[in-house]
Amino acid sequence: MSHNWKELAHLRRDAFLADLQRFLAINSIEDMTTAEEGKPFGAGVAEALEYMLTRGEADGYVTRNVDGYAGVIEFGAAPEEIGVLVHVDLVTVGEGWTTPPFEPSIRDGKIYARGALDDKGPALASYYAMNIVKDSGLPLSKKVRFIIGTDEESGWLCMKHFLEKETLPQVGFSPDASFPIIHAEKGQINPTLTIPPDSEMAAEGGLKLLSFVSGNQGNSVPDRAVAIVSSGEPSVLQEMLAKWPAFVTEKSTTGEAAIGEDGNLELTLFGINAHGMEPQIGKNAGTTLACFLRQYPFEGSAYSYISLLSDILHEDFYAERLGLACEDEVSGKLTVNAGILRYSQAEGGNIRLNIRYPATVSKEERIERLKERVAEMGLTLAELRSSSAHYVPSDHVVVQTLSRVYEEHTGMPAELLSSGGATYAKMMSSGVAFGPLFPGRASTAHQTDEYIEIEDLMRAMAIYAQAIYELAK
Repeated sequence: MSHNWKELAHLRRDAFLADLQRFLAINSIEDMTTAEEGKPFGAGVAEALEYMLTRGEADGYVTRNVDGYAGVIEFGAAPEEIGVLVHVDLVTVGEGWTTPPFEPSIRDGKIYARGALDDKGPALASYYAMNIVKDSGLPLSKKVRFIIGTDEESGWLCMKHFLEKETLPQVGFSPDASFPIIHAEKGQINPTLTIPPDSEMAAEGGLKLLSFVSGNQGNSVPDRAVAIVSSGEPSVLQEMLAKWPAFVTEKSTTGEAAIGEDGNLELTLFGINAHGMEPQIGKNAGTTLACFLRQYPFEGSAYSYISLLSDILHEDFYAERLGLACEDEVSGKLTVNAGILRYSQAEGGNIRLNIRYPATVSKEERIERLKERVAEMGLTLAELRSSSAHYVPSDHVVVQTLSRVYEEHTGMPAELLSSGGATYAKMMSSGVAFGPLFPGRASTAHQTDEYIEIEDLMRAMAIYAQAIYELAK
């Protein structure tokens, strides 16, 4: 029985857009200051989860809120099941938006808001797709489970908790990347490197780095960095102030500099935000600011911190200077992003790295190499989190089915892709990332003025509807 999935999606366009604007207006950035029982990642994330579950209930599904960590919307009673895994949490917004990030704006056929592309737009499109399948009355032989996560952008604690309470489907997709199909995802290593504070205070009158702050998300390229510098010799700070404009121009960026009433120099540098899986397309404000400071005679822990940022990490996107460089045919080169950078005289320095290693490379071997390199540099590894890579062979039924659906809808070959990004697809042993970004479209995930083309969301909805049906029939 052939169904006109495109037509069925088109009929829901107005209702979908109205729903999407309400959904995108919820600020669901993790906020631990409002966390409480049942809202482990804060009030906004809980509100976005509740929004989806309330919709599911109203549309006649079985729904469950798993202690605020995750949600389930499902239908069908078969023992076999397929999964659609989405997330409602968001990365922080940064500066410079044309319209406020939580006041969704439609311009030139695009909808702009934080989460439009990653991942609320596609999450709602795939939910609508599930509705299309349910309302079609077509017979299915598998249960369809729509699973909503709440901590995808940070530590995936939502999925850890979910697995303590429920099982996950083994086959399915996550609409949180690109079309045609991503069947290989890099693994991640997230270490925090530390430099201890100086055991004795530097001599009076010398140049001091009082504080350095850049970035607040490991998996984003920092777009702002602020350093506060003091010196007993005002002429040194005046010289730095005089050299600042030329440096900013040379680095093709923008910045601010001023000597405050306290006599300290405050430097603010702006970079370009990008997803941590593609650090080479952003401009890291933190490591760039360190390049300016590197020209001056800091001592002790401040010197170690600045030189690590400027000499080792600045624009070392593929970890060559870190000694971790490698690549494979399935997923390409290892990448590294310096995402959270902090220094103070009292605390010393901290650097959170986000390393993404190729899908077929040994994680353990890369971690061992990292530990050796950190020891060589005289640093300490304060924390190390990692996640495995993921790979579904091209002849697997889920890859074959989704390839066919994609080709039927687009008339284009379903080329198999790999990604540096991690999606919930890897939570399913045979899960793949599937859309919503079509070939040739720019990815604005994690960037200022994030958007998605409305027509692309509607096309994706039709593709997702047929995909859910084909996997579950």
